[in-house]
Amino acid sequence: MIQDGEGRKMSKSLGNGIDPSSQSTATAQTRCDSPLPVWPPTPRISGCRRADDAADGRVENTSPKLDVGRNFCNKLWNASRFAMMNLEGTDPALFDKTKLAITDKWILSRLARTIAEVTDGLDAFKYNEPLNAIYKFFWNDFCDWYLEWAKPRMFDAPQKPIAQNVLAFVLDQTLRLLHPFVPFITEGIFQKLNEIAPTRGLKGIAELNGAKALVVADWPKRIDALINEQIEQQIDNIQTVVRCVRDIRSKCNIPPSSKLVVSVNAPQDLSVILNADAGLLCQIANLKEFIASLSAPKPKNAAAAIAGQMQIYVHDAIDVVAERKRLTKQKSNRRSEKRHRSKTCQRKLYKQGKTGSRRPGQRKTG
Repeated sequence: MIQDGEGRKMSKSLGNGIDPSSQSTATAQTRCDSPLPVWPPTPRISGCRRADDAADGRVENTSPKLDVGRNFCNKLWNASRFAMMNLEGTDPALFDKTKLAITDKWILSRLARTIAEVTDGLDAFKYNEPLNAIYKFFWNDFCDWYLEWAKPRMFDAPQKPIAQNVLAFVLDQTLRLLHPFVPFITEGIFQKLNEIAPTRGLKGIAELNGAKALVVADWPKRIDALINEQIEQQIDNIQTVVRCVRDIRSKCNIPPSSKLVVSVNAPQDLSVILNADAGLLCQIANLKEFIASLSAPKPKNAAAAIAGQMQIYVHDAIDVVAERKRLTKQKSNRRSEKRHRSKTCQRKLYKQGKTGSRRPGQRKTG
């Protein structure tokens, strides 16, 4: 039985059906290629909403899940295109596993976890959980973080071959994982990847068997040996600091182009790790200077955020004069709202006393 987002049977009498032909015509291939039954990886979305009237006067329904699928397919296409722009001249013979950066080890660890989770889920005939795992890996880990860290390495001659080979390998494995769910768009990207980087694999870590088409390619082999919890925790701490800095930027209306000075008060072992990876922080958070120490004081006019054992300070983020004006205005608005509510209550009480009206359930006295 086909159900809508509220779990009701699609039927003409309820008017909650979706016309596939109109949706495919209106939204092109990307939406039709997206898996509707299991997306998005969020709580249930109410099923259908009214769309514009059709040309013949009928009122058509659509679903927010179609938008989620379309957005992901667009993200997959654009991110893959950007990655392949940087894969020209990829040579697996130049790969050296001893020169892997911490970000390479991290993305390979996350990929290994995803392969294991997706494989186990499909073997257990589960479909929602595996797709959610791929969705989070590709959108969050690969696109939001690894691609950003890989960009400057493409202009560094010693690091370029390492980044290229890891990028090609991760993209290849991601397409294979996604193929059962979004077959058409992944096949198209895979064919293009074969043209740009026909030979893919990480010498000494994972070898790949070439395939002319994704539909006949081998399923990704488990690479559990690459799972590194220490590296993942290390990157997680970096991501936490970056998120806090971005949140402070947003709250204090600091332009993304402005370079900031950030200090962190954290335990000694954590401070050593953060200082070792300061370059990653400065790159992705657009920082001019970063330092972490056990006894870092809070600077004057700094905005602060607390995350776990870390106290994060963004220097000179607060304009004292502007902040005082904002708080004064906020205080004045609160007082005005309070006076308005008080006058409204007085008018209501006056009207009730004048008309002799009673509240529900109130007995007449006298």
